[in-house]
Amino acid sequence: MTITYIIQKLFSVLSALIMLLGSLNTGPVPDDYFKDTKHTQVAFDEGDFYMNEYDLVVSPDGDDRNSGTLSAPLKTPKAAKEKIKSLKNADCGTITVWFREGTYILDKELTFDADDCDNVIYRSYPNEDVKFSGSIELTDWTVGKINGNTAYITDVDTDTLYFRSLFKGDKRLPISKWPKAGSFTVANSSDTDAFDPTSDYFKLHTAFYANTNEIKNFKNLKDVNVRIMHKWCDDILPLHSVNTGNGRIELTKPAAMNIEIGDNYVYENVREAVSKAGEWYLDRSEGKLYYIPFANETPESLTLSAPITEKLISVNGVSDITFSGIKFINTDWDFVSGAWGANTDKESPLHRNIKYDATHPQAAYETPAALHIMNASRVDFINCEFKNISDTAIKYDTGSTDSTVKSCLFDEIGANAVYINGPFAIPAETSGITVTDCHIRYYGRIYNNAIGVLLIHASDCNITHNEIHDGWYTAVSVGWNWGYTEHPTNNIKVQNNLIYNIGNGWLSDMGGIYTLGIQPDTVLSGNIIYNVGCYNGSTGYGGWGIYLDEGSSYITVKNNLVYDCSSNAFHQHYGKDNLIQNNILALSDDGQMLITRHEEHNSLFLYNNILVADDTLIYKTAVDEDWFTDNSNIYWDYSNKEKVFSGHSMSLVDRFSVSKMEKRGYYNNAVFADPLFKDVENRDFTIATNSPALDAGFEYWDFEAGTYTLFE
Repeated sequence: MTITYIIQKLFSVLSALIMLLGSLNTGPVPDDYFKDTKHTQVAFDEGDFYMNEYDLVVSPDGDDRNSGTLSAPLKTPKAAKEKIKSLKNADCGTITVWFREGTYILDKELTFDADDCDNVIYRSYPNEDVKFSGSIELTDWTVGKINGNTAYITDVDTDTLYFRSLFKGDKRLPISKWPKAGSFTVANSSDTDAFDPTSDYFKLHTAFYANTNEIKNFKNLKDVNVRIMHKWCDDILPLHSVNTGNGRIELTKPAAMNIEIGDNYVYENVREAVSKAGEWYLDRSEGKLYYIPFANETPESLTLSAPITEKLISVNGVSDITFSGIKFINTDWDFVSGAWGANTDKESPLHRNIKYDATHPQAAYETPAALHIMNASRVDFINCEFKNISDTAIKYDTGSTDSTVKSCLFDEIGANAVYINGPFAIPAETSGITVTDCHIRYYGRIYNNAIGVLLIHASDCNITHNEIHDGWYTAVSVGWNWGYTEHPTNNIKVQNNLIYNIGNGWLSDMGGIYTLGIQPDTVLSGNIIYNVGCYNGSTGYGGWGIYLDEGSSYITVKNNLVYDCSSNAFHQHYGKDNLIQNNILALSDDGQMLITRHEEHNSLFLYNNILVADDTLIYKTAVDEDWFTDNSNIYWDYSNKEKVFSGHSMSLVDRFSVSKMEKRGYYNNAVFADPLFKDVENRDFTIATNSPALDAGFEYWDFEAGTYTLFE
C-alpha cells in the first residue's frame, strides 16, 4: 500500500470516530416503536366555494359569451384564460377560476406565457368531478369480424386522426401484441448492421435476426413496432421489413442499446394478433377501428375514448398559477424519433431505411410531457389526478423554481409521473421543486424504463411522503452525472416514501431509489422499500433497494427499511464518503450490501445498521483490503444464526466467515445477535425494547413512510 493510501485510510477512520460519537442512542424505545408503516390517512379537504370580485365560473353548460358568473358561466378553460388576460395590468389580487362538474376537452395545448396574468387559481368547484380530457368519444359501431373473432367496428379518418391509445371509461385498453404472453428472444445480431460497432453499449443496430417460427408477414408492416428489452432500456422500434425465410428484421429506427442474442422482445400493434376481449386495432389502410367486445357489451351501449392530443397545458414565463382538484386524463403518445442518434452517419448505407433517430436509452429521458412548465415560479398542482397520461405527466423544466406537486394521484402513466429537469449549469437553474403526499402507481406503461419521480439537474428539492409502486423501473431517481465532476444536483431530500413492487422482473439495473454523481447535502431517509425485482434471465441483474450509482458521493442514507429485493438491499457502484447509518437492510436474495468498484479512497461509512439474511450473504463482495469503513453494525442470519457469511457466493469455496472478514478489516465493533424483530416472517420489523441492536448504537425512528391523503 502507498503512503497516500494509508493517510486516506487514517483520515477515514478519524472521520468514522467523529460520526460514531455523534450517533449514540440515549433514549428509551417507545412501546409503539415501528408499530405502523404508514401515516393515518385522511381525505383531502377541498374547502368551500366563494366568489371574489374578479373570480370566474366555467361550466360545460356555459357559453363563452357569458360574463363568467355562477348564474352565467363561461364554457371553456381557454375563454376563462383570455378573459383574465384582459385584466393583466389591473390590481385584481388572486383570481380563482371555478370549474363546475363535467369534462372539458382540450383538443390542443392550452398555453400560458408572459402575456398571461400571474396569481390565478384554476380549481374544481368543491366536491365536483372536473376533468380536462385530451380525448373524444367514439360511437356508431357495427358488428363484424377480425381474425375470425366478433368485433365492433367504426370508421376513423386516419389521415387526420391516427391514435396509439384507446380508453374505455377510466381504463387503458390493451393494444394487440405477439406473442400473447411472455416474449420472444433475439436469435442473432451483427455489428455490420450497427452505426457504431465499437461502442460498448450503444452500437445503434438497425437490424436483428429472429427465430423463423417467431416472425410472420404482417399485413400492415409499417404500423408494427418491435419492443426490445435490454438491460435498463426498452426500445420501441418501427419495422421496415421482415424476411420470414432467414428471420431478418430491418428497422426504421436504430436501437439505442446493443441488440444482443437472448434479448427479450415482443411485436406490438399487430393486426393478426387481435383476439382477446378489450383488444383493439386501428387499421390505417382501411380507416377502421376494430374492438373485441366483452360479453356484456353491445354496439349501441359501447363508448370508447380516442385521444386527439399528447399535450394539455404548457406554462412558460408566467408565475403563481395553481391547478387544484382537477383530473387530467386521456392523452396520446407519438414519441418515436429522439435525439440520441445524432452520431449516425447520414451517408452510411445503413441509413437507407432509417426514418427516426434513436431515443435516449435511459429513464424515458426525452419523452414530452402532457403538462410542461419552464421559466416559471410557484406553479403548483394540488389535489389533482393524472390518469391515462401516455407520455410524462408533469415536467418542471429549465428555470422552474419554488413549485409544488401535492396530494396528487398519478395512475396509468405512460412515462415519468413527475420529471424535474434543468441544463448542466452551476448553480442549478431549476430548484425548489417539492413532490409530496402523492400516490404514483402504474407508471412507465408505454415507456417501461420510465421513473416515478425523475430529477436530472436541480437543487434544493424535496420528494417526501409519497407512495410509489408498480412501475417497470426505478421509483425515484436523483442526479444525472456519471463520475466525480461537479454538477448542479445537490441538497435533495428523498424522505418518508413508501416504495414497493417495482421492476417486476422486466428490466435490469434499477433501484427503489437511485442516485448519480456528487451530491452534497442530499439525504435519503425514512423510506420503506421492498419487492424490487429485476429481470432474472441470463442477462438480468440489479434489482436493488437503494442504489448509489456512478460517482454518488457525500450522500446520507439514514433510517431506511429495505427488504425483499431480488439483488441487494443496498448497492453502491462507486462513490466517496457516503454515510450509510441506522438502516435496516434485510432478506434480499443476493445479499444485503454490495459495493461494486474498489477505489483508493473510502467508499462509504457503514454505521449502526441492522443487516439480516436467511442463508444469503451479508456483504456481497469482500476483498483483502478494507476499502470502506464499517462500525457498530448488528448482523444476523436466520438460518446460520451468528455465523454470518460474506463473499462472492454462498459456496464453501469463496464465502468468508466472521473471522476471515475481521482479518480483512470488516465487522468493526460488530454485534452478532438476533435483533428481535416482532414477526420477521410476516415482515413486521418492529424491534423489542431489549433488542441488542440498541446496544450497538441503533436508534429507533418512526415508520411514517407514505401519504397523508387517502387515495381511492
